[in-house]
Amino acid sequence: MYDEMDLYRQVNATHYTFFNSCLYCGCIATKHDLAPPLKYAEFYLKTREEADFYRIPACVECFEFLRTEKSGLLAQRVDIVKSKLAKKYKKAIRVYEMWDLDEISDLDYHLSNSIRAGLALGKESYERFKFKGFDFEADGERHTGFYIKNEILTIFGEKFDNFRDALDYGSRAFRIPKAKLREMFAEHNNCFDTAIKKFQEEMALKIYKKELKEKCKFFADEHKQNIKFVMHAVEIYRSKNSNLTIDKALIKLFEDRFRE
Repeated sequence: MYDEMDLYRQVNATHYTFFNSCLYCGCIATKHDLAPPLKYAEFYLKTREEADFYRIPACVECFEFLRTEKSGLLAQRVDIVKSKLAKKYKKAIRVYEMWDLDEISDLDYHLSNSIRAGLALGKESYERFKFKGFDFEADGERHTGFYIKNEILTIFGEKFDNFRDALDYGSRAFRIPKAKLREMFAEHNNCFDTAIKKFQEEMALKIYKKELKEKCKFFADEHKQNIKFVMHAVEIYRSKNSNLTIDKALIKLFEDRFRE
């Protein structure tokens, strides 16, 4: 049986800020994760599969996330932890992204308390998920622990380093409900610009359809015509001349069909 202390290189933060911190999420470290796990050490040594052989400070939860994982590289284990954090705290992170404290003051007492608790858990979970690690040394060699790439999101040239701020800006600036914008962001290849354009197109179409129906109904009632016929005629006129407004198309319809 291999000796853990002889085989693995201890990961130590190079800055005091991160002493006794979990490399995966930044919480207090009370455990040590091994990359690769000790029971797979012989496999990695014999096959010469790539492995770091690090002894990594970890919190209890991240340690448990990795208990059954076989991966031998620290970067792979970071990805696993981040994936499991995102999955476990998905609802809380969603609450954090969707709500601000100043938005819940007018809500029912019980609902307000529930969202407030969700915000606190969501904020903590989000920060753990986004934690980038820290620089460390192992056996005298210095390494960077920044395995998480900095996320840059843009909305028509405006830059944001996290999804929550981008969602809040997009919702306020373009008057789109956060839930709807979040949904459309996911539907359109995680692109805010496309999502906002599609939303605006959908809203413009709804407004147009409503205006078309109302004006055509008034015209149909006034001239005792079938509304579907009137709407169809207006659409044909506008398809031939995109500069025609609904009103102008109705005038043309009257001149062509009903003027004596």
